[in-house]
Amino acid sequence: MTKQRLMAKWLAGGGAPRGTTIPRHDRPGPVALSFAQERLWFLAQLHPGSPYHNMVEAIRIRGPLDRDALRHALEQVVRRHDALRTVFDVHQGEPHQFILEDQPLALVVDTGPVSAERAVEVLREASQAPFDLIRGPLIRFHLTPLGPQEHVLMVTLHHLVGDGMSVGILFRELFACYEARTAGREPTGLPELPVRYADFSHWQRNLLRGPELERRLDHWRAVLHEPLPDLDGMTDRPRRGNPSLRAVSRSFTLSASLSARLRAFARDHQATLFMALLAGFNALVHRRTGGDDIVTGSVVHGRDQPEVEHLIGFFANTLALRTDLSGTPSFTEVLERVRRTCLEAYAHRDTPIEILAAELRPGRNGGDNPLFQAAVVGENPAGAARMGDLEVGAFDFGLDTSEFDLVLHYWETDGRVEGGVRGSADLFNAASVDRFTTELEQLFAAVVADPERPVATLSLSAAPAAVPEAPPATAETHASASPPPVAGPVPGPAGDDSALSPTEREVAAVWREVLGVRDIDPDEDFFEAGGHSLRAVRVLLRLRERLGVDLPVQAFFEAPTVSALAAVFDRAQGSAAAETLPTGDMDGRDDAAVLLADAVLDPEISCPDGAAHDPALVAAPAHILLTGATSFLGIHLLARLLAVTGARVHCLVEADGPGEAEKELARAVDRYRVPVAMDRVTVVPGSLREPLLGLSTMTFARLAGTIDVIHHAGCEANLAQSYRELRAANVGGTTEVLRLATRGRIKPVHYVSSPGVLFGRDTAAGPLPTDGRVPAASVLPSGYVRSRWVAEELAEAARARGVPVSVYRPGRLGGDSGTGAGDPDSAFWRFIGACTALGAVPRFGPDADFDLVPVDYVAGALAGLSLLPGALGGTYHLAHPVRTRFATVVERLRRAGYALEETEPERWSRLVEADALDAGADDGPDGTSVSVAALTSSSRGMPGFGSLRLDVSGTLAALAATGVRCPAVDAELLDRYLHHLLGTGLLTPPSGPCASRSENVI
Repeated sequence: MTKQRLMAKWLAGGGAPRGTTIPRHDRPGPVALSFAQERLWFLAQLHPGSPYHNMVEAIRIRGPLDRDALRHALEQVVRRHDALRTVFDVHQGEPHQFILEDQPLALVVDTGPVSAERAVEVLREASQAPFDLIRGPLIRFHLTPLGPQEHVLMVTLHHLVGDGMSVGILFRELFACYEARTAGREPTGLPELPVRYADFSHWQRNLLRGPELERRLDHWRAVLHEPLPDLDGMTDRPRRGNPSLRAVSRSFTLSASLSARLRAFARDHQATLFMALLAGFNALVHRRTGGDDIVTGSVVHGRDQPEVEHLIGFFANTLALRTDLSGTPSFTEVLERVRRTCLEAYAHRDTPIEILAAELRPGRNGGDNPLFQAAVVGENPAGAARMGDLEVGAFDFGLDTSEFDLVLHYWETDGRVEGGVRGSADLFNAASVDRFTTELEQLFAAVVADPERPVATLSLSAAPAAVPEAPPATAETHASASPPPVAGPVPGPAGDDSALSPTEREVAAVWREVLGVRDIDPDEDFFEAGGHSLRAVRVLLRLRERLGVDLPVQAFFEAPTVSALAAVFDRAQGSAAAETLPTGDMDGRDDAAVLLADAVLDPEISCPDGAAHDPALVAAPAHILLTGATSFLGIHLLARLLAVTGARVHCLVEADGPGEAEKELARAVDRYRVPVAMDRVTVVPGSLREPLLGLSTMTFARLAGTIDVIHHAGCEANLAQSYRELRAANVGGTTEVLRLATRGRIKPVHYVSSPGVLFGRDTAAGPLPTDGRVPAASVLPSGYVRSRWVAEELAEAARARGVPVSVYRPGRLGGDSGTGAGDPDSAFWRFIGACTALGAVPRFGPDADFDLVPVDYVAGALAGLSLLPGALGGTYHLAHPVRTRFATVVERLRRAGYALEETEPERWSRLVEADALDAGADDGPDGTSVSVAALTSSSRGMPGFGSLRLDVSGTLAALAATGVRCPAVDAELLDRYLHHLLGTGLLTPPSGPCASRSENVI
């Protein structure tokens, strides 16, 4: 087929396989949603009452309006189209659509004429009213008189039941039905409707599955691979939180002569006007962002089957058009690349973007548009029309919203290309949208005049934008923008601290030493300037020497600037004792109020009366969700679950996309030397820090409908961070896991907690029972322990509501009992590494012992208990039944050749701090002693070494039925552990220098 014939085929709309017919199913009852409806329904549940998905169109009617005929015509249109009588509700745990045989017309008629300005106010307010998706109706009409012979009719429908083309169909049929009614006859010329929208939904669901779906996805997987580009290089403000959907709009116009030349140029290169406009839009985005990879969206009508051509419903689909602009292409070359991109996309246009977003799971959180952020959309605005004897035209009442970050809308009027550029008000200032629009108009004039010139060298002489309005106080200015003026002292030259207070000068001086920089902004964040938690320890140690105040490292996370940290030191110097200082969160009893408030479980998370889990799926799950699979315990748990079940394990992995998630899991397998059968593993990129686990609403819902059981082993275990830093992942992540467990059918949750939640400020010595609880006011000051305490409280609250939750508290993890492979980043092994590097160990006494449990036992016990229906809902301590003497560990180290001096714990801590202060310890990110100093600082107020003793009697009794036994931690196993640590570099050979240290950044 020649290029001309291929183009003609697509322009004629013949690219889709039109031989496939949609059968009609005249059956009552619920019908599954189409893919587009499903995604939109989930978004509506996420933002209940939001008017964003209301579609609004208004027309001005001039002439003697017959209101009875108008009502009758509207009723006829609603009767003809089942979609306009459709409501939505949950049936058997899934959203479905229900077609009502009859539904009263929702028509509001205002009394008395109002001015056009008042009509705008009335209609704007009415258009924002939410719809009741369960009861309906999902279309309503509002008639406002402007005078005896002039009215405005506004139509508002929910996007679930219509799209842009549907609005045009509605008005055409309304005009025909009104004319027929006023003429006293039945309407003629209305097209036959052989199927209903519900038939299309059923047909689409059956078509797009299995091999057919995989065939269609193959193309898009190749096109929309990670990483996907964004517009961050050209926005005025960074993206923050949920979009407001407010837009800044500017009109766009090409003169009639320029429009004619652009059409002719496109035609000469076998392209359409849309392709030419897309090429120009992409070229300008390329110039503004500097990126060669551009993804732009566009809308297609989605009515490729002739049966649905005249049907009202949500058919529209969005195409992601990815174009490579690398090199220095001319506009001719850009147009050719865009043309190829479009033709390939048109050949695969019948794959709903909802499926692509769910299956490809792009890494960025793009709200409604995870695959692209910019769009070019062609429109066909209504012109003058007749409705019987009445004259009809458009009525604009200024709703300015946009689901895209940047979009070019265009249409053709009297030979001119007209339209508008809309930019998200969250990201762009009005002046930036002005400039982009002006440059786009200039670009088309330039490329038509010289299409062979590289687009990067075009001279665009847009007037400099006016000084942009100040962004909201909470927004950060984009890196490329000039910093706004600030109040207060103006810093002097580099290194000039004259404007700083005495304490600020001391803090700034230490920052310069540790970060190796000359210029210090008193309001710059330490961690954004190149610092991390271990360098923060060095700063605090040096400031302790200078200022005589000892602060915990958590305080640094709460006061990460020179000014803020100096203020903390100033307050501390006026305090009676440094021990009363906050540990990074609010001090004193206020902490308890914060923790108790966060421990209130979302009322939505509950087990409805009579909704029980399936006991058969407890013992033999088919699908398991595992969080924390890339952690030391998580990777062992993954291997064990695969070994003892036939289930597919879905691993939630913190990553920006599927490719990176798979690499993260592979790195964990290699790092911890755990063989994993990947053929039954599905990697799910997401985040414990984000709502819905960082998944789209559709992916979250599908996961909830797929999995049978959840193993929640994921958390952030940074002991140096404050509760506020860890709250999102450890508290929020647990909340979202429990939400997933109760979405649809009930799923059991196996939650891996921490024994630290049992040890309060005043806890007496002795075994800690599984049912022990610590009041909020007594929780240890560690941000990590606090976050795990709140998370376990949420799990307990879910239990109280009937959700089946088991809780597991592992002891101190050693390595694998078979291979000896352990986690060199664990606090205990870093402590051992510091001992060998310093040649000294703390003198804890001959009877000091502690819990050290092989990780394979913990994973095996957890997996075994999870498969026992009778064990579900219990709490288990996965600690070693026999504690390990610290003297035995020291003995094995000495037998390995390490010369270790015993010293008092206080002196040992000072040796660690002195080594951390040594400038030579900053090889790489930082040395072992610095990481141990960080742990020492962050462990202030924590239990002493070996003081945690977990009661394991109930756990051992429950495990008797599983055959899982705990290996002895004897001399042979300790030697295997130490041999592995030598291989990782955490321990240096005894005969070699002790200067080599691992890079353990917390």
